[in-house]
Amino acid sequence: MNKIILLFAITFCSLNTLAQTDVFDPNEYEDGSDNKKFCTQKVLNQTPTKLFGIGYEHNLGFTSNSILDAPHQIKSMGGLRINTSLLAISKNNLIVSLGLSSWFSKIRSSYTPTSSSMQQIYANSMDVESFNALVFKPLDEKRFVIVQGNVDVATIDNQGDWAFSKSGMTFYGSVLYGWKKGDYRMWAIGASRTYRLGRPLIVPIVLYNRTFNEQWGVECLFPARAHVRYNFSTNSMLLAGYELEGQQFDLINNSNFLQRGEIKPRIMLEQKLKGFFWLSAQVGYRINGRFNLVNKYDGQEKNEVFINSWGNAPYFNIGINFVSP
Repeated sequence: MNKIILLFAITFCSLNTLAQTDVFDPNEYEDGSDNKKFCTQKVLNQTPTKLFGIGYEHNLGFTSNSILDAPHQIKSMGGLRINTSLLAISKNNLIVSLGLSSWFSKIRSSYTPTSSSMQQIYANSMDVESFNALVFKPLDEKRFVIVQGNVDVATIDNQGDWAFSKSGMTFYGSVLYGWKKGDYRMWAIGASRTYRLGRPLIVPIVLYNRTFNEQWGVECLFPARAHVRYNFSTNSMLLAGYELEGQQFDLINNSNFLQRGEIKPRIMLEQKLKGFFWLSAQVGYRINGRFNLVNKYDGQEKNEVFINSWGNAPYFNIGINFVSP
């Protein structure tokens, strides 16, 4: 019941945001208009700004192997995903965006693991609720700074519902310094603290967005994701690339944490439906990067208490988004 209430709350906040008017994605924000000369945060022909979205992701079946459990079949895995974004400040010399997101992922299998921790994971959903803030600060016509921060609550309850825990909170973010080379190219370098492969890491990052012509372009935030873009028109585009995903989950009333990380090569279609409503659909292949238990929050290898060898599987994701005008 709490999970359903949470979903309605996020949806209500999202619709309220739309009435008043992205793990981070500077491509998903519009700037205010002014005559002062500052660089903008997008290049021409990029994917549209998503203010509110709701979708569903489904992984097909695969095999699970571990030291403590016999090989067994996972029938499927997936769940609902909701996200929203609002512009708190939109000026030509400063953009501040705030966002909320929530996604649930449930394992479906007839097998009962021997480990009590894995039993808890199989019987309940992996829940992530996230608050994010992004600041895009242009310095002049050619230079800019991006600062982004996230607070996630990632938990796995033991009673079939959503639960909050302080130890389930994770903090991460990014800082980039970049250059805008006209309307067709921008790039930046920086550093990020991330959980995208399930374990806390500090990594260098490179932002590179480039539109070569009316059809072809690149949208990249390496190593988190990178895509080649083909524009059929301004209302229809196809992207091919990959994304890294993951988080560290607190098992409620349990001393262990689940570190989940995966690599997703994929093809995505962004298609206008009507007005400001767009279809977003993707098909890809989920490659397991990590699905292990640790007994300490820092996530070092020496703290792993249970190691799974999950199989890989095709997946699909489909959703409807309300985009910025």
